[in-house]
Amino acid sequence: MSAKVSTQGRFFIVNTGPGVRENITLRGYRILQSADLVIASESQRKRFAEDLTGKQVIDGGHSLFTENATRRGLSEDEVEQRQTALLEQLDGAYQAGKTIVLLESGDITLFSPYRGYMRAFAHLEPELVAGVSAFNAVNALLARPLLTKQEQRLQLSGLTALMQADPQCLPDTWALFCMQLNLPELIDRIQALYPAETRVGIAINAGYQDHEVIRCSVAELSRYRDKEIAFPYCMIYIGLREW
Repeated sequence: MSAKVSTQGRFFIVNTGPGVRENITLRGYRILQSADLVIASESQRKRFAEDLTGKQVIDGGHSLFTENATRRGLSEDEVEQRQTALLEQLDGAYQAGKTIVLLESGDITLFSPYRGYMRAFAHLEPELVAGVSAFNAVNALLARPLLTKQEQRLQLSGLTALMQADPQCLPDTWALFCMQLNLPELIDRIQALYPAETRVGIAINAGYQDHEVIRCSVAELSRYRDKEIAFPYCMIYIGLREW
């Protein structure tokens, strides 16, 4: 008797890296080439348009399967309907033996709008394909060491943690993800917490051709109060080390 051949598919969550198309890894690109069904936002569909020809492509819905799903103007009923439809569609594709790929340009395990897919589709055993981390792309753009001694502390957080921080318990280096950025308010808070000579770095559009880096002291931050920064392509570092 011949062995039964499984028709189950595979589900990959591919980190494509931030910015330009070339920041996807070779492994991620090969998996994308093998995909039958691709889940991608509008920006990813434009970025990989030539690679998606002939494939079934669907919009994954920003923040679906997370607590933030209704922030995109959808009612709770609409969110539930979209989530149910996606569950049925992906389950069907998986059972039909198809290769499913979710394209993610950020870090799926860190502030990602698509992090809910890991929980919602855990039964499909999604495989996370590492790529150029958005966080490390910013670090590379900054081109400064974040820590130089083992006893130093690096803290990663959103802006709320800084706004609520205890002035007596600050990390040596603080890396801030700038969702919901109110720059004047943030500058006021940084200047209230840190000495004027503390070194600061602002990295904008890491991975893109129009990237920008600002290096200054806490005292000098005031000159950037009116700078326009497009969400979410910015990270701010406080307490940078010298070379």
